[in-house]
Amino acid sequence: MSAATDEKDNNIVFSRTAATKSLFRPGYQRLKLLLWLLCAGLSMGFAQASEEPWRLYKKSEQVSLQQRHISQRGKKLLQVQVQLDYQGSMSAFLQVLADTNNAALWLHNVAQVTVLAKPSLYEDLVYTRFNAPWPLTERELVSCSEWRQQADLTFHMQVWDCAELHPDNPGKLRLRGFSAHWQLKPLPDNRVRLTYIGIADAGGKVPRFLSDPVALSSSWKSFLALQQQLQLAKYQQPHPGICETLQSVTEACQRLKAAEEKR
Repeated sequence: MSAATDEKDNNIVFSRTAATKSLFRPGYQRLKLLLWLLCAGLSMGFAQASEEPWRLYKKSEQVSLQQRHISQRGKKLLQVQVQLDYQGSMSAFLQVLADTNNAALWLHNVAQVTVLAKPSLYEDLVYTRFNAPWPLTERELVSCSEWRQQADLTFHMQVWDCAELHPDNPGKLRLRGFSAHWQLKPLPDNRVRLTYIGIADAGGKVPRFLSDPVALSSSWKSFLALQQQLQLAKYQQPHPGICETLQSVTEACQRLKAAEEKR
């Protein structure tokens, strides 16, 4: 499995609203640059970002997880790449993410997921608190996300660390340096291929030989469960921002076609 995406996938323009820029203002331009470097890295397989090749961690019939380490801020951090196929709609992905009350059904070791702000249909600020299989203390993550859909219906979501936008909680360790990219592509027969690539600094003084196995095991369990959730009937209802088929005349499809005509 390759992390490479089509060259045209890198031509997406993520244009944040004024409200979002205000909300995400600390380090906004720096974060935007890092995100675009991440997207560029996807198309190059992160060839220059890591000396390590991808190594298969586990694979099932519908889910595959690979791993490697990359250097970031003087540390060797674990990077994972996941590909999974599911039967269902692309809207199901956003519906599952929006169902924060049931996040624990698929996100392994999660204790709480709260949407702190939603500047637009395409953007979220989210707080996530994890239970502690980690050797030390509970972890928490504050993340910003933004997504767009291309004219060929390919969906992209970028997620990045927004720790500075929410106060630290005593007794909990804040995950730093998190970045991730989600891509969804429609397949024949009402199937969807999801690709994820992400990295995070577990923080604290936990040695990598202890934290990495926990992170890999948790990731594998999470994506296996996510694949099942994405196929549930209750998540197949259309999302107002997603165009499922080019033949559709939904508002989302009309917006997508209009945006392409302006380019």
